[in-house]
Amino acid sequence: MHASEQERPDVAAARAAWRAEVMEQVDPDQLVFLDESGLDTRLTRSHARAPRGQRAVGRIPGGHWKRLTSLGAIARDGPVAAMTVAAATSTAVFLAFLEQAPIPALHARPEVLVAIDNLAPHRAAAVREALEQAGLAHRYLPASSPDMNPIEPAWSKLKDKLRDDAPRTIEALDAALPDALRAITPEDARGWFRHCGYRST
Repeated sequence: MHASEQERPDVAAARAAWRAEVMEQVDPDQLVFLDESGLDTRLTRSHARAPRGQRAVGRIPGGHWKRLTSLGAIARDGPVAAMTVAAATSTAVFLAFLEQAPIPALHARPEVLVAIDNLAPHRAAAVREALEQAGLAHRYLPASSPDMNPIEPAWSKLKDKLRDDAPRTIEALDAALPDALRAITPEDARGWFRHCGYRST
């Protein structure tokens, strides 16, 4: 299932340009994708087993649940940086993430190309300036194109691991994240890059 907006002429043209200029031309080892994902204290497994004739019952908070935003960066060799914040992504939040996590981590990666989606805080002048001052080239993914972003399946695996843990407080959720991030392997990342259409080296 893909967004119907991908068929709009402007989006289709931007996607074709991304394929030609990034997917076909840029060494995938130079690409680093940045994004964020919402997590909350209702995460739980969606399936369970029970003896024949009995119902499997699970429980999640119906109210008074808490939300956490996880911000991350992934390269073809796995996660590069991560940070959590108990707030929605704003320009200030994304800028703090950049300055505290990916920018220091990417100093050891020459000629990196940072790929970011089109969320408004990502496009803020302060964000562009921070990347430029750090000497990091960046490009914005085409609109409505999560299928071109390998961090999306990474978030999916991370949430699956958190569903197994079923943390019910912000503190427990934050504490469970390092193990969930460690579950994302370099083999996973390489597979997600291939799945999204980036060439193998």
